[in-house]
Amino acid sequence: MVFYMKKLLSLLTVLSIFFTGFSDLEAWTIRMTCRSKGREIELCKKAIDEWTKKHGGKHKVEIVTLPHASNECFALYQQWLSAETFDIDIMQMDVAWIGVFADYLYPLNEIFAPDEIDTGDYFDAVRKSMYSAEGQMVALPWYTDCGIMYYRKDLLEKYGRAVPTTWEELYETALYIQNEERKQPEKKGKFHGFLFQAKAFEILTCNFLEFVDSFGGAIVQNKKAVVDADSAVDATMFMVKCINSITNHNVLNYSEEDARGVFQSGNAVFMRNWPYAWALMNEPSTAVAGKIGVMPIPKSAKRGKNSGVLGGWFLVVSKYSKHPEIAADLIKFLTDKTQQKYRAQYSYLPTFKSLYQDRDVIGSNPFFADLFDSLNNAVVRPSIEFGKDYSRASSEIYNAVNTILTQSTETEMNKTEARRLLNKLNKKLIRLLNKAEKKAPKKEKGESVSLWSKIKGFFGIK
Repeated sequence: MVFYMKKLLSLLTVLSIFFTGFSDLEAWTIRMTCRSKGREIELCKKAIDEWTKKHGGKHKVEIVTLPHASNECFALYQQWLSAETFDIDIMQMDVAWIGVFADYLYPLNEIFAPDEIDTGDYFDAVRKSMYSAEGQMVALPWYTDCGIMYYRKDLLEKYGRAVPTTWEELYETALYIQNEERKQPEKKGKFHGFLFQAKAFEILTCNFLEFVDSFGGAIVQNKKAVVDADSAVDATMFMVKCINSITNHNVLNYSEEDARGVFQSGNAVFMRNWPYAWALMNEPSTAVAGKIGVMPIPKSAKRGKNSGVLGGWFLVVSKYSKHPEIAADLIKFLTDKTQQKYRAQYSYLPTFKSLYQDRDVIGSNPFFADLFDSLNNAVVRPSIEFGKDYSRASSEIYNAVNTILTQSTETEMNKTEARRLLNKLNKKLIRLLNKAEKKAPKKEKGESVSLWSKIKGFFGIK
């Protein structure tokens, strides 16, 4: 009898919190990480101020600024979570890391009622990324991303060139305009046909996957590593060709912001980047404001398809947070439709499909309408296949590709040598896949039971 009384009292306490919300909870200080790229800190602070006012100023939120490089962010999370730290309650997390850190994240389905999060309006790839392999909802999507190609409309018009649809057309157009523009003394050696990001970290894995996908290949296919197949070799050789003719060797150390800086200064024709750069480059103070067009990542003329790797950042609650309910309420607010619509005017892609039909959203970002199909069909990094070893797999990929590209700037890189180096990479990926295959998930998605379901079960509510 005593056991059941204790159980009832405990449940009544939970019910009190559940039905009264957070108005009677003790005041807490929430610590949250946020990246400094673009306007993220600015937008994060604004939304947090709104949430704080909503709660009568009771709770305080401290922002911990993350390093710009995503690899450094990843290393920080590894350090914090492996130490079971209580210092950080909410983390901004790359979509590819959720499976890696899932064991350290608080299961949100134990806080939210089943219909409290409108998952049906998310893009399929986004929705699937919210869950751990065991079926727990561990993340809410803040904004999504897709690799796109920017181009100078004014320069294409100046030289009578059409917007390219294939890599081969892009190469020829980029080389021609580059050579013509360099005839101007002030642009000699400074103007480039094409920019991408080839720094040895996660962004190069994204760039490489887009090249391979657009040439008809894959990194992993049917749970098998295929990065040494003909299509991947052809894609790699095309990257080599670009880096030694229509771009500069500095891209070997470029992240997104490095490429954006060169492009918006007016010194390139084409640039692969993320949608966030649109609003920044169209500010009146830039050299390219009003002169930019957007297109999908082109395909190879021989085979392949238009590409664009799925990106995006989610918000998660640490399993070690001392106040996960408050943290969960905050990330629900930050990721809701109203906040995503506001962020869209700064070119942060919403995760809600319905917002791509919103006149205000499309009015501020006309190219969003063209990205809808790209987001529905975006190529996904193989984080699910590699599981907790994805970071290791990505490291092997970007280091191998950066090595190939670097060597090509020093000595001639032929197809045979590129295939040999990719075959070496493929063997490493096979070992990691075999390791991941042995770690079968415990449960299928949907088997986890929410707090609301437990409450209904206890009282026999149907």
